[in-house]
Amino acid sequence: MKVTLEKKEKNKLFLEIEVEAKTVAETYERKFRETARNVTIPGFRKGKAPKDMVKKYIYEDMLQRDVVEELISTSFPEALTKLEESVEPIESPQVEINKFAPTSELVYKATIEVRPDIALGQYKDLNIEVEPVAAVDDEAIEKEILELRKSQAQVVNVERPVQQNDIVLVDIYGEVEGEQIPDGTTDNLQMEIKPGNFVEGFTEQLVGANINEKKVVEITFPDNYAVTDLRQKQGKFDVLIKEIQELQLPELNDEFVQKVSAQFKEAPTDVADLKAKLKDVLTTRNENLQKSKNQEALVDSIVNSSTLDVPESMEKKEMYSLWQMREGQLLASRDVSKEVLEASWENWQSREDILSEARKRIKTTLIFSEISKKENIILTREEIDSHLSIYARVYGVSVDKIKEMLDDNGRLLPIIDELLSMKVLKWLEDNSKVSVK
Repeated sequence: MKVTLEKKEKNKLFLEIEVEAKTVAETYERKFRETARNVTIPGFRKGKAPKDMVKKYIYEDMLQRDVVEELISTSFPEALTKLEESVEPIESPQVEINKFAPTSELVYKATIEVRPDIALGQYKDLNIEVEPVAAVDDEAIEKEILELRKSQAQVVNVERPVQQNDIVLVDIYGEVEGEQIPDGTTDNLQMEIKPGNFVEGFTEQLVGANINEKKVVEITFPDNYAVTDLRQKQGKFDVLIKEIQELQLPELNDEFVQKVSAQFKEAPTDVADLKAKLKDVLTTRNENLQKSKNQEALVDSIVNSSTLDVPESMEKKEMYSLWQMREGQLLASRDVSKEVLEASWENWQSREDILSEARKRIKTTLIFSEISKKENIILTREEIDSHLSIYARVYGVSVDKIKEMLDDNGRLLPIIDELLSMKVLKWLEDNSKVSVK
């Protein structure tokens, strides 16, 4: 085998790999015999027909494709071991066949992305000051009480014009430049009347409309709208108001307190006690928020002082993961068209804020991995098993069985990676000082 490193660009290696003719011929003959054993030819038992006759009954292109795939899968890992420096591919190679015949050598080019070199900045003995989170005051408590009242509110039909915070049932027909918008026609759609809902300026134009009234709503789609083709275009919608509903909030009294008491570990007895317990809840929430803010400041400092080039393939994977979590799964659950899903993903890829977040997440993961190696931070079997015992109890199986189950669906390694990241973060916190101003 011959391996030539043609060039290296950042995290990409460009290789030319040549597999000798003898290996190619032997692989072809073996694959041919395997195929021949399963071919049915009139007048012959399977595997007993002459080679020339068998060739008439097999798909030569498929056979050669199988031969090439096997040769690449076996030769590529061996080729990496022949390089002067060890490399760690993070993606399967992109392969281009230069030369192949069953009786001659196989020559192919392989482009691979490798784990980037990381120049760690200062990651310990840091002294960082962080702004405090907002204090829990009466306004915060009243806001929380309002949310509780909304959760117990009754929705009632009303016979009056639409007002802010109403819920309306509408039929919508939308078009752009005289053409119907894909998925722009919907009947019996419930819509909350509040600024920014759907598209900026849409629901505001429904305020004042009456039941059975048809309103013409005109908006300009924003330049970050999910459907790329609609960005910055003028949309026109015919909206029929079919029902108008409002939220009727319950009175804040002891009876209301009893209704929401199940949401608390210790049930409040009256309104004053409810406010006191809400203050405790908000205080705990703020403490957790401050802790997260401190951790974020520490991680940001380490990431910003370290240097590495993020591989393109990792960027795209992370962006897709973020899209799935925040938008893709939600859209799929609403049974939208394939075109809408594709447009949403296309828009996601064009967003600089998402690209920036994806890069930061990848950098953090790679930097944490590098720190764990440098400082010999490892997970013990006991630490892994202790965490997995939580899953085991939920499913009523042993820890070994839950490992097998998680490994089968590809979830075990991500869980272990997350545990290691948490241990690295704890080590970083113990070896630096983060204080609130």
